[in-house]
Amino acid sequence: MKKKSEFSSKKVSELKIKNREKSEKVVQAKKNNDVFENQEIKKDLQSFYNKEAKKYAETRKKFWHEEKAILDEITPLFENWKKVRVLEFWCGSGRFATLLNQNFPDKFDYVWIDLSEELLSYAHKANPNLTFFQWDITKLIKNFEQESFDLIVWTSSFQHIPTNKERSFLMKNFYRLLNYDWTLLMTNRSLSNWFVKKNWKIVIKTRIKTWLKFKNNKARDLMVPRIDERWKVYERFYHFFSLKELENLATFSWFTLKINTFIDWDGNFTDNEKISRSSFFVAKKTPIIN
Repeated sequence: MKKKSEFSSKKVSELKIKNREKSEKVVQAKKNNDVFENQEIKKDLQSFYNKEAKKYAETRKKFWHEEKAILDEITPLFENWKKVRVLEFWCGSGRFATLLNQNFPDKFDYVWIDLSEELLSYAHKANPNLTFFQWDITKLIKNFEQESFDLIVWTSSFQHIPTNKERSFLMKNFYRLLNYDWTLLMTNRSLSNWFVKKNWKIVIKTRIKTWLKFKNNKARDLMVPRIDERWKVYERFYHFFSLKELENLATFSWFTLKINTFIDWDGNFTDNEKISRSSFFVAKKTPIIN
């Protein structure tokens, strides 16, 4: 009986190990199919901006290259309607909020969301009349009702969403949340000569990795190191959109593309990514007619 007991115990242990490994594989497979992949990237971004909130709040008060293009695009919306419902994702220290308060006071209702509670504290100080929420938008977006907003905005932030799956998921929900004939506006950092020169080691390293792994679709994914005041290194994720990629995202999500171009360092539109500072994207939700 002793030997049988020992054999049975050993067999049970082996089965437990196999079942645990199987369960882990199932969990991993679910994770791979989940839009919430690579969440460590967001946690690192949150930690970095919490540490550097004061610095970034100050730099965001300087000249904003995209400001004129943004104002040209949204001014007709506010002039033609008494109240515009605005949703901004990853609003940072509230630069866009301040722009609205300065140009269209009392003409908008506003919901603003960001990962960093420290950045949001600066946003609230600058705009005490507005409401700000600290949350991961991908986990929150389904809680908003259909056609809840007239204008959805991302300024230099959609670039931090880490996967194609999550970006597509968000774009489809933007379409769901917008009222018909209203607007999604987005700016993102471009892969310009200036950026490549400043971060050439990271760019070369990434391109070699993508070439060796036959993952050319990852060539525009870069982990850019930044050092805080205590010399701790954080790596911020950037995805540098091509204009064709933004066009495909719009089409895939049923948007009608209105503007898809780059903006240079003087705030002018250009088709040349090399001399640009950021991309400038505007799409409309229009009725689908069969």
